[in-house]
Amino acid sequence: MPEIAEVERARLRIHRQCLQHKIVHVEYQPDNLVFKDIEPSEFAKKIMNKVLVDTKRWGKYFILLFDQEPHLVAHFGMTGGIRFKHEEEIWPPKFWKLLITFQDPSQQSTIEFAFKDPRRLARLRLVSGPDPFLSAPLSKLGFDPIHNLPPFDTFSKQVLRRAVPIKALLLNQSFSAGVGNWVADEVLYQAKIHPAQYTHTLTDKELESLYEKLKYVCETAVKVEADESKFPKDWLMTYRWNKGKKTGKNLPNGLLLDFQTVGGRTSAFAPDVQVLRKGDGTVVKSKVQNGRVTKKKIATVKKELPVKKELPVKKEPSVKKETAVKKEEEEPVAQNVTTSLRRSARIKKE
Repeated sequence: MPEIAEVERARLRIHRQCLQHKIVHVEYQPDNLVFKDIEPSEFAKKIMNKVLVDTKRWGKYFILLFDQEPHLVAHFGMTGGIRFKHEEEIWPPKFWKLLITFQDPSQQSTIEFAFKDPRRLARLRLVSGPDPFLSAPLSKLGFDPIHNLPPFDTFSKQVLRRAVPIKALLLNQSFSAGVGNWVADEVLYQAKIHPAQYTHTLTDKELESLYEKLKYVCETAVKVEADESKFPKDWLMTYRWNKGKKTGKNLPNGLLLDFQTVGGRTSAFAPDVQVLRKGDGTVVKSKVQNGRVTKKKIATVKKELPVKKELPVKKEPSVKKETAVKKEEEEPVAQNVTTSLRRSARIKKE
């Protein structure tokens, strides 16, 4: 899924090429999943003749601000993306959902833009009002690590008041908007925190490292516009996709790379430096079997309680037993007598 850096790169591409351009033509696919809460035909009608005056990004959303509302709010989902005709060999691109022709008023030149999504998990919305950030879905998002990372004290309190795996919290868009799977893994690897470590057990040192690395990873990835070839060589990002080749792969620094599902997502981490602790601070030991890191089962010994001496049981007199037997023998007789009386009563009646 495109994350904070990939979405920022898309925004910049639109901003650099289409700013102050007018929309003169729109085509669409009749896809009511991608076009959220609006008919595609109505969507096209409402953006026609609008001028793009600015672009914004918050988390994994990018926003096209027009000279008049409504404004376009887009999310790539898992496989969404943008394309420009002058950069492609085939047009329109496969799986396109929206085609927009922008025109430069000063030169009368045009730029053709496409929004595509093979899996149809992307969303295109039109948001009314002068400020789309005041309306859903943007108003429901948490802080953006680039735009408004809170002060450390506030950040620490927000982390510690929860009791969830730290990886799950970082993926929660209502907490940190824009952080996705690979960014979260990179932040935790750089901070040397296990992805399954519960938030309320983090130490002051770990919280400081988490804060610093969240800022560092996001700013660095955005600065190079998500160009993986420009990422620092010691980043996990380049090697985390080795899952398909099975685990047991080593990072260039010799650390073993392993994978574990945390927060519903596959997490890549280095167990030698990202050590999982229990709530009481005890380290959860791990061992390597066939090149794979597994949790070591810790045997527990139950404390044996002192055995109480049993007192001799007195045998009950045999008379009581006989009485019970006699009573059992008498009950069927009484039942037979009742049955006989009822039978004789019916005979008399007849």
